[in-house]
Amino acid sequence: MDVKSIILGLLHYREMSGYDIKQFFTSSIGFFYDASYGAIYPALKKLEQEGHVTKEEVLQSGKPNKIMYGLTQQGRDQFHQELKTEIEGPIVRSDMLTRLFFCDLHTAEDQKHFFDDLIAYQEKRQEIIRNSYQKSMQDLNEYQKMCWEYTLHQLDGAIQFLKGKKQMMDKGQNVAHIS
Repeated sequence: MDVKSIILGLLHYREMSGYDIKQFFTSSIGFFYDASYGAIYPALKKLEQEGHVTKEEVLQSGKPNKIMYGLTQQGRDQFHQELKTEIEGPIVRSDMLTRLFFCDLHTAEDQKHFFDDLIAYQEKRQEIIRNSYQKSMQDLNEYQKMCWEYTLHQLDGAIQFLKGKKQMMDKGQNVAHIS
């Protein structure tokens, strides 16, 4: 799903400014899909040109005016059509896996430190995501909660996998053993 489609989905919940949309990306779905202002504002402009969103300037006292975006019926229909399209495979771009790919170029000692760092990094991510989930849980529907739980489950699996490989490494075993 592209940024335009996600914005249409977010506007189903309420009218939002570009800033509100960015905050939603960051605080709610950023763990599996993130978008910059450089992607959000051009998408909003295109959605407005296509008749999928409305744009309203809201006057604010002592502040710059706020631009609020709302969803048109055409935008609703477009989003529901998008939900029916074939699911695309994830685009994976992982710094961690890229570094792991070249881990054989490290010394044995550096490989052990690298695995310790990987495990610590994943555990920290898991803690941050778990805390964010607990803070926002009451505002989420059951499917949104499922996305958070899925991510936590993936992290738990990654941590267990890395710990198992680290134990094998510590015992001098081949870490590439397929279990």
